[in-house]
Amino acid sequence: ARDDVIVMHPLPRVNEIDPEIDGTRHAVYFKQAFYGIPVRMAILSSLLGVSVE
Repeated sequence: ARDDVIVMHPLPRVNEIDPEIDGTRHAVYFKQAFYGIPVRMAILSSLLGVSVE
């Protein structure tokens, strides 16, 4: 793959992406999943008008 390629996926990636990709620098789906929860929480809080101080 090209040096600037990233592979994203919302998970679970059952039979969709070869597990060998997991160990490459191109795979960012675990980081994507890790940060997805707080991002969704922040968006929902903002939409609901919740103030965090």
